[in-house]
Amino acid sequence: MRKSLFLMVVAAICSTFAYAQEGKMAKDSMKEGSKMFVSAEDAAKKALNVGAKMPSFTLNDSLGKPVNSADLLKQGHLVVVFYRGAWCPFCNAYLHKLQKNLPQIRENGGNLVAISVENADRSMAVAKKNELNFTVLSDPNLNVARSFGIVYQLSDEINEKYKGYGIDLVKYNKTEKPELPISATYVVSKKGEIAYAFVESDYQKRAEPEAILQALAKLKK
Repeated sequence: MRKSLFLMVVAAICSTFAYAQEGKMAKDSMKEGSKMFVSAEDAAKKALNVGAKMPSFTLNDSLGKPVNSADLLKQGHLVVVFYRGAWCPFCNAYLHKLQKNLPQIRENGGNLVAISVENADRSMAVAKKNELNFTVLSDPNLNVARSFGIVYQLSDEINEKYKGYGIDLVKYNKTEKPELPISATYVVSKKGEIAYAFVESDYQKRAEPEAILQALAKLKK
């Protein structure tokens, strides 16, 4: 019963109303002169985009095994997906959708990895829950997401609202600030160059699998 209630609460904060409130509160915080505050909109404008070189990284997978980006690129073009966490129903739905399109992604020379700030145990839980057959990586302190320029901060108001629903992001993710990555998707060529970038401040919007497949198809030509 408690689990069902928790899931209902999480779904509620990820509703259209919650997103609208989050955006409004972020703007209000900016008006108050918080110079260091980075909203989702700010991050989306400054994030790495098409033509940029993908930052190299080494992250642990859900089994605690280190995975290097250079090794991933040797296997083919790379599809990098950032998600907010296991608590986000939009993220789980999207990862499940990607799993359904995994055969076509691989047929087009793509190697798919999903990245979140969550630890290996939670990454494993996400992989099992969504029956994922692609690599899920843990990005402690959002260091890799930060190198892509996609990290944003929750305003004090929205952070307190999340806490009220039982989600304390600082404690949950073990970060200094209540931060999250934009739900971005990148297609990176074997040479490490970003060929496709979906960087959207609205966490309800995700890159369509068809767009990913089209980007991979172009790289095959």
